[in-house]
Amino acid sequence: MIANNALLLLLLVLAVAGGWTLARGGLRMDDAGRAQLPSQYYRGFNFLLDGEEEDAIDAFTEALSVNEETLDTHIALGSVLRKRGEVDRAIRIHQNLLARSHLTVVQLHQVHLELARDFIAAGLYDRAEQLLRDLSDESPDLNATAQRHLLEVFEAQREWSEAVVTAENLIALSLSEDPLAAGHGQSAHQLRCHYLCEQAEVAITAQDSSSARQYYHDALRDNGNDLRARIGLANASLLEGSSKEALEHFEVIMASGRACTPELLDLLSRICADQAGDSAYSAVLQRYYEQQPAPLLALTLAAELEAEKDRAAADDFLRLTLADNPSVAVATALLLSGLPEENDQPERRILEQLTQNKQGYACDHCGFTGQSRHWRCPGCRHWDSIHYLGAVPQDAHV
Repeated sequence: MIANNALLLLLLVLAVAGGWTLARGGLRMDDAGRAQLPSQYYRGFNFLLDGEEEDAIDAFTEALSVNEETLDTHIALGSVLRKRGEVDRAIRIHQNLLARSHLTVVQLHQVHLELARDFIAAGLYDRAEQLLRDLSDESPDLNATAQRHLLEVFEAQREWSEAVVTAENLIALSLSEDPLAAGHGQSAHQLRCHYLCEQAEVAITAQDSSSARQYYHDALRDNGNDLRARIGLANASLLEGSSKEALEHFEVIMASGRACTPELLDLLSRICADQAGDSAYSAVLQRYYEQQPAPLLALTLAAELEAEKDRAAADDFLRLTLADNPSVAVATALLLSGLPEENDQPERRILEQLTQNKQGYACDHCGFTGQSRHWRCPGCRHWDSIHYLGAVPQDAHV
């Protein structure tokens, strides 16, 4: 809807600009062309009034010459068409602009950038990459913007080594106080971290644990608490049979403040399975809960207490947690515990549904939801923007 309104506004601008230019007699065309302009202009206006936007676009762009006063309008029209999904039309408009011999170097660079964006939207990554590399070399003003779009190209093609180099170029530009290097999208430091983790996962698939470790350690350069890199290192340690080292990485995760999730508990369970003593898992869980008194941890720790001792010990622990950390999920678990196991009444089935760990994840940036974590959101393509929602219903706060 917004894109449609923007297109109508731009068409009106084209109409007004065309009429103003005609009134000034500023169209530089030969005599044959000059004779045809009024009819093209009025045809475009009629198309617009009749709601025939596509025909109006063609008529106005043909009638209105490209000059310093109208270039931005042509570029904006192509941009709106691209956002509407009409990439072929956007490409045609921007390619037609490049055919104009009187454009300045700065204007040519502007059009090249828009054309590269068109190619990315069309999935023509090789053509976009070449344009963006040229822009990066030839236009200091658009260098950072071109590098940002190169990241899109490399991400789409999973060319992680090229993405790392480009992210490092952006980091260098940001250190030179180029505001565009730091002011668009996510931090280049954060992006580099994820690109390195992607390389590490490729190395693990190829059974190259040494390279994977190096990539993960490189990813920790800017943030020693990075969740993805720490999980990766813990898993790599487990693969190499070092549960002690894996636990050291997990301790960093526990202290980082990131929310506990089912996959983290699964990782901890695998780490503690190789630890000496049967209570290693519950001991770490206890420390984890002390740092982060989340319902998921409380319920998991209660299950361990019941297995090690009895149901009464688990219930006593849950009652203690409710005093300082009220939770609907924990209270429901206690109510369910008080019902006889052979009770098959509706209230038991409802309580069981409430205590089921209906884990889910949502993107903080676009709202995408799913049942598993994605390091890059499938919706908005942001990195590490998807977080655990927790059990249903939401916790009570009293």
